[in-house]
Amino acid sequence: MVLIFFLVIAAVCVVIDLPLLRRRRRHRDLLVWFMFWAAGMAAVVCTLYRIKVPSPLLLVMLIYKPVNSLFEAWFY
Repeated sequence: MVLIFFLVIAAVCVVIDLPLLRRRRRHRDLLVWFMFWAAGMAAVVCTLYRIKVPSPLLLVMLIYKPVNSLFEAWFY
């Protein structure tokens, strides 16, 4: 029930936003808009169904740690 309510609200927002992006012919903006909508919908579905998802901060830490080690080797 809650998922259907969310999807209806999302559909209304899409109906409002999508024609504006198509009219301006900004294909890159449309692609980024779609990616953010897909990520947002996936996050809401995971929250509603209580699906455990690892924190995105772990990805940032995975990328940052080797870079930090490299700078540490250069400057210390």
